Amino acid sequence: MSNIIKDISSGNQAKESLIEGVNIIGNVIGSTLGYRGRTVLIETEGNKNYPTKDGYDALQAIHLENPLHNLACELLKEASQKTVDLAGDSTTATIVLAQAFVKYSYEEFKKGKSPIDIKNDIEKSRDKILEYLEKIATPITDELIYSVAKTSANSDEEIAKIVTDAFLSAGENGAVAHFRSDTDETYLETIEGTLVESGYVDDLFINVHSDRTVVFDNNPLMIFSEINFKTVNQISPFLEFAANNNRELVIVSEMEFHVKDVLLKNKLKGALKISVVAPPSFGQKRKDTLKDLAMICGTQCITTLSGDNFDGRTAEFFGECQKIVIGKTDTIITPKVDETISEKVQGQIAELKEVIKNTTSNSEKKYCSSRISKLSGGISIIKVGGVTESELLERLARVDDAVKAVYSAKEEGVLAGGGIALMNASADLSNELDYVSSVAITTPFFRIMENANFDVTEKRKLKLFEKVKFYLKYIFCLEQGINKVEIPKYPIGYDVKNFSKVNMFEAKIVDSHKGIKNALVNAISVANTILLTDNIVSLKREKYEL
Repeated sequence: MSNIIKDISSGNQAKESLIEGVNIIGNVIGSTLGYRGRTVLIETEGNKNYPTKDGYDALQAIHLENPLHNLACELLKEASQKTVDLAGDSTTATIVLAQAFVKYSYEEFKKGKSPIDIKNDIEKSRDKILEYLEKIATPITDELIYSVAKTSANSDEEIAKIVTDAFLSAGENGAVAHFRSDTDETYLETIEGTLVESGYVDDLFINVHSDRTVVFDNNPLMIFSEINFKTVNQISPFLEFAANNNRELVIVSEMEFHVKDVLLKNKLKGALKISVVAPPSFGQKRKDTLKDLAMICGTQCITTLSGDNFDGRTAEFFGECQKIVIGKTDTIITPKVDETISEKVQGQIAELKEVIKNTTSNSEKKYCSSRISKLSGGISIIKVGGVTESELLERLARVDDAVKAVYSAKEEGVLAGGGIALMNASADLSNELDYVSSVAITTPFFRIMENANFDVTEKRKLKLFEKVKFYLKYIFCLEQGINKVEIPKYPIGYDVKNFSKVNMFEAKIVDSHKGIKNALVNAISVANTILLTDNIVSLKREKYEL
């Protein structure tokens, strides 16, 4: 049991402190939203300060001194991380929506409505909004890849172009990865290989420090395992073989900390040329991915049926590849040229295509297509450069967002951007949604307009400002219980770059459906947590009296 002294705060004071923290974070991160969003300047240790317009990047840099404010910050970080993990982008939308749902749900609470009733009403509305978004989502086209990338890269046209080129070069079944460049230039490479969406488990495995990667290019040995290695004895036969034959070795598996620690010590002493890669995905998807990767490398995956004694059995589970490049979040395996392996891989691809042909499940079709992509090879690699370390970090963040957003858009399609999809959901479902949800989901639109900083003294901006007041009138009517004002029909919205009313698809202003969907779900989760919180147990700080 922990003997660390804790503080307890209760009731509305505790809830309001959390809300203050949400507002502090929401105001900062929300300022980056949209084409005319603002930059956040981040101070780091060692005087390596850098500006960013990436909401996720800015959020990760924030730690607040007040314990309850910081607790709210951590809740928002968890929500945004879930959005990143599932959709790759829309973290800023997550924060903006969370702040709005917290605000309006607390207003209802102060009027005397039960927190449980508020929560239940919001969740019923959430399901209706998600159904609405799915109906209006549009499959992505090659022309819209650029738009998704540009929106996600905070309107950086150079990054949007290179990300678009990368996806078009990779083809339908290809993959896109990104690493640091060995120069200050950002450029594109296309290679044959397989992309794994996971990387090394510890920075100490790095052997190429210029781009922070692990590179083995002398036909490294490969081990793939579904089981969690709990003792060094389980893998010692593989380690001994690699050491005795001076071979590079990569283990793709979970393992206990002390096992990894032994491998690191041997690597640092020069006794082993080794790296450990985190197994990708979870559950059945992980099993299938490891099986496919093992096949590409000419071996089989270790499973619970393999036992845990590999003395004299190393040949059964050793695979090989021509080259492997392991980054922080991505790994690229370049297979050896082998006709036997190629025939097996093509056979597996044929089986998966047959499943796609015969199934009526869209999710199964997408899953099989993803596996075919892994087996087919063909990777576009974006090498990201920058003149300074701060510029490099900023560009890496933008490329990462853009690549992940395009992947999400390819999976579930796109929505008209600029907050207009949720604005129309509020209008079209006005008689079906609760008050909190109706108002909260319009917030991304208003925040984008606010960040555009309209100057009503300019004639062209004055016209648009009147349109904004029209939307404000709509919100006012909602508050009065009147739902008569019409919203411009989807996908018509406003281009804050050119201050014009446009068809958002024609103007190429789009969002990933998967991103907006997950932003909404995770934002509501945070708001409900805060709404239902009545007591907070926090670490005691001397400075604050709670």
